[in-house]
Amino acid sequence: MAGRRVTGVAASEGVAVGPLFRYRPQRLEPERTSIREEDVGREVERFHAAVERVARRISQTREELERRGSSEEAGILEAHVELVKDPELSSEVERKIKEELKSPEVALLESAEEFAKLFEGMEDEYLRARADDVRDVSHQIASEIMGVSSSSLFSQMEGPSVVVAQNLTPSETATLPKEKVLAIVTAEGSKTSHVAIMARSMGIPAVVGLGGEAVEELSTASVVAVDGGEGYVVADPDPEELTLFEEKERRASAERESLETFRHVLARTRSGRRIEVSANLGSPGEAEEALRWGAEGVGLFRTEFLFMQRESLPEEEEQYEAYATVARTFSGRPVIVRTLDVGGDKELPGIDQPEEENPFLGWRGIRMSLDEPELFKIQIRALLRAATEGDLKVMFPMVTGVEEVRKARRLIEECERELEAEGKPKGELEVGVMIETPAAALCAKELAREVSFFSIGTNDLVQYTLAADRGNEKLKSLYRADHPAVLKLIEMSCRAAEEEGIWVGVCGEAASDPDLIPTLVELGVSELSMSPPSIPRAKKVVSEL
Repeated sequence: MAGRRVTGVAASEGVAVGPLFRYRPQRLEPERTSIREEDVGREVERFHAAVERVARRISQTREELERRGSSEEAGILEAHVELVKDPELSSEVERKIKEELKSPEVALLESAEEFAKLFEGMEDEYLRARADDVRDVSHQIASEIMGVSSSSLFSQMEGPSVVVAQNLTPSETATLPKEKVLAIVTAEGSKTSHVAIMARSMGIPAVVGLGGEAVEELSTASVVAVDGGEGYVVADPDPEELTLFEEKERRASAERESLETFRHVLARTRSGRRIEVSANLGSPGEAEEALRWGAEGVGLFRTEFLFMQRESLPEEEEQYEAYATVARTFSGRPVIVRTLDVGGDKELPGIDQPEEENPFLGWRGIRMSLDEPELFKIQIRALLRAATEGDLKVMFPMVTGVEEVRKARRLIEECERELEAEGKPKGELEVGVMIETPAAALCAKELAREVSFFSIGTNDLVQYTLAADRGNEKLKSLYRADHPAVLKLIEMSCRAAEEEGIWVGVCGEAASDPDLIPTLVELGVSELSMSPPSIPRAKKVVSEL
């Protein structure tokens, strides 16, 4: 293995060289014996007592992170506190204890796994990664119930080291002794997994998704070199490799300092052309953090979080509060809300969904919304009302032609008339579409006459154009946003938009790729939306064009 280079996902920039610390957390293996009926009440109480203790402990960790200025990690743990107390999860655990006579730890771990699989089956990569959150908090609660020590194995680290693990949960990542962790390497994970997000915000280099076999082989090394920007790890590097890493570290350190000055500037090219750099958000709780990274608006606000892990669909008032919260937080800056984009890959309460062989190409996005107008209208009404609180825009996903947009517009008009008749205040909603299917790009000229903006979802556009599943490891060399066919479709969309006088943004991964930003800007894109930590670099890249 010595000197061998192993490639994974570039999760957090930076380079590091140091001794390896192999992290192997204790596995929970509860006994699967039935409880007695007369003990049901006591076991339910044990479950809730454990929930309270874990919620309190996470809250304390969150407060400590805030005091240390680690606001993004604190935000993730804030969401975990809510997840620990999730009423839907608690209800299912109680049901298993009472009706199936399962111990609270078994009931919890089973229920949590069912919830986690719902997330894993989703199309959106960000939401898929939330499965780790569910498993993380349930593991903590189950440990509490079983009386298993939660003391961190990281205390065994003797000095600054590279942490190598199968995976790290958010709670494990949050309790890393930052002063001792040179880099993180994991077998699992993606760019949007929490270990990646938290490593970026903590400024720790990280490579994830190496695979279990590679990580086990790597574990025999004494020293490892990690390049989080290029996404590779070297076991026991030779002197030549070490010199290369020293030079990389010097350059990386200089760049980190230079990026700080770009957080809160407005991005402009050297010729003065304005490029808006915005944030992709998954929940209202992320809005404040996005502003701290310098977001000039929200280019993609996913609404799926409102519809998940529940037994009934969210009412208009709940949706209104979520949308209005983000609009108020961004106080007049643009906030683009993507309407519900789920389909055959997960179940929605109250919606009769058929099983589909290819759910990502199936009944999802605008297709499902138009077929379920009463569901869709609740979201539109909430958006129209929340538009009084800021510059809210609505964007339809999975569009393939103008007729879908026209039908959606008719429903918006219907909702406007209803709100007027009810005497409820409403704002104006600019309407846009995602260009994420080749059909939408090919019909861009017709679509541009119907809407106020395009947002190119490169993640799906790439996989649909190249017929390459973005989650298939064997096809990752094919999955390229810079493929000539993809760039041609983006160019067609930008040209059509310009001719019809509307603007174009990009909200897929390509928007934060420093190597692709110049091409996107040259093609005519005027807005780039990304995960908040990527914002300063994108602004710097734009300023150098």
